[in-house]
Amino acid sequence: MRIATGSRRWVLPTADALALIVFVLVGIRSHHDAGAVQAFARNAVPLLLAWIVASAPMRTYRRPGLPSLVATWAVAVPAGLLARSLWVGSPTGGRLLLFLGVGLVFTLLFLLLGRALARPFAPRGVSRPSAERGSIPS
Repeated sequence: MRIATGSRRWVLPTADALALIVFVLVGIRSHHDAGAVQAFARNAVPLLLAWIVASAPMRTYRRPGLPSLVATWAVAVPAGLLARSLWVGSPTGGRLLLFLGVGLVFTLLFLLLGRALARPFAPRGVSRPSAERGSIPS
């Protein structure tokens, strides 16, 4: 199957968002949270917003690859999990550190798996500006 180049630019952001959503859904299921829609919103919204905000300055999708993914993950996931904890009011203290540690490990696993599954459909590297068009590299 051949995918048009223009449509490929959404593959990695979609794979990352789905990986984070699956992480949230697994967490909700494992903790038997009642009120699934509310539980989903309070967990997914801060994480996804932090990812979106961090991915721009990290150039996650302009320079796709492991370094930009890990840089975005290292900033966005702790920020999103801390924002979620402030919003919900828990966990606190030592349990917050455990929550962050588990969240960091499992989000990275989900993101790496999502990227591996998306790889056949993802853009083939970074597009290079053409010298003939007079483009200036970013």
